[in-house]
Amino acid sequence: MADTRIPMTLVCGYLGAGKTTLLNAVLSNQHGYKVAVIVNDIGEINVDARLIADGAKITDTSSIVPLTNGCICCTLKSQLAQQIEDLIKTGRFDYIMIEASGVCEPMPIAQELELIKNGRLDNIVSVVDAARMVDEFGGGDALLKKDMQETDIESLLVQQIEFCSTLVINKKDLVSEDDLKRIRAVISKIHPHVRLIETERGTVPIEEILATDRFDFETVYTGAGWCLALEGADHDDEHDDAHEEEHTHHHKHEGDTGSDEDEYGISSFIYLRRRPFDREKLDALAARWPRSIIRCKGLMWLSDEPNMGLILESSGRQVVASYSGPWLATYPKAEQEQVLMQEPQLRKEWDDTVGDRMIKLCVIGHDMDRELICKEFDGALADV
Repeated sequence: MADTRIPMTLVCGYLGAGKTTLLNAVLSNQHGYKVAVIVNDIGEINVDARLIADGAKITDTSSIVPLTNGCICCTLKSQLAQQIEDLIKTGRFDYIMIEASGVCEPMPIAQELELIKNGRLDNIVSVVDAARMVDEFGGGDALLKKDMQETDIESLLVQQIEFCSTLVINKKDLVSEDDLKRIRAVISKIHPHVRLIETERGTVPIEEILATDRFDFETVYTGAGWCLALEGADHDDEHDDAHEEEHTHHHKHEGDTGSDEDEYGISSFIYLRRRPFDREKLDALAARWPRSIIRCKGLMWLSDEPNMGLILESSGRQVVASYSGPWLATYPKAEQEQVLMQEPQLRKEWDDTVGDRMIKLCVIGHDMDRELICKEFDGALADV
């Protein structure tokens, strides 16, 4: 009998690994699928939802559901399940993709998705940033350290690599072949038999992401390197206990009132200003980008190009800006009023002087000094 349940693909990966880029590549080439997307961001604004709509040229944004201000592996789990059930009930979609926030652990999300009556989890895709693995995690060696604590960021990355059915090493063009070999070796230790794909700019064949029939909870769970090592080990009880302690992670998901931002020392805040950046000052700031910032995403504008909105994105020390389109404030008055009537949030944020122009960045980091970072950003603003 044919399985009529709606298949789902979960996309995980650390902040800035390239999850949104991968989703855009898939959505731009759906091969006849009618895909709905759920996007989870830990900040107050869901920049990824806008990036997906713009990047995949989606005009009907009802197919994109943002879940913000929390994490779908803990605080937003029930909301995620409800949104998926609501999407299935519409009958409009035959596939659902979920982009988890960069601090999500995939296993608790998978457990929730497995309970959805009319849906089935088809694939869990984890995306790894090759350049960041080299620059910040010793080519991956930091993920194998013996004294890893549950709250270390390395622990989060290990879980994202351990619990997936497809693993994408992204940005391979930014590292040497020797570095790539080291990353492969680390991944092989953590998850020996995972389907491994290496790519640039999130370009992955759609058949590796959708309708793979690749995910099986038990197979993925027991496929982790530490599980295989335990099965094949012939040690005394004392050594076995130490091994399990090293690789098993305990998390406070059941009844948890906190979030992963707290658990891993990761927090976020919104930097909002109604003045533009100065291009030269922003370039100088990018060269000395605060190391405590893991990810920064959002809208901005430049003083020498006041009519054009830009999207600023940083991933570790990589800072890029791309054009988003003209600000609504540059449109004729009649068009402005029509759009403002349709979008109450935009009207709420409208400024009498600059219209919808703004710098609105979601800053995500580890042990950040918020006051100091804001001071650095303010120093890159154009003079009044």
